[in-house]
Amino acid sequence: MRDWGGLLGAQHLLLAETLGLAMARRAAEILDRHRAGLAGGTAKAGDEEFAADNAIFTAVLDAANECLGRFDARPADDRWCDALLQLIQLSQVTEDEA
Repeated sequence: MRDWGGLLGAQHLLLAETLGLAMARRAAEILDRHRAGLAGGTAKAGDEEFAADNAIFTAVLDAANECLGRFDARPADDRWCDALLQLIQLSQVTEDEA
């Protein structure tokens, strides 16, 4: 096993968990912001902000789908909705801990 700056075993798992929860929280923030905008809220994203949000959200969803693929043998196109639900559930875990 490699030594990543002194981080080994359980510390790697904690780091991965923290990263995953942060990514889920970021994806949920993007969804909430755009849902509010579509519902006629005051927050209207500009083209540049929308493009940046879209890139971030897509990267997070792709990563979640890849992770889910370790436990679900279906093709990626068939499990993206489940990956999205996992992100939403993880973001709720981070809200409960805050």
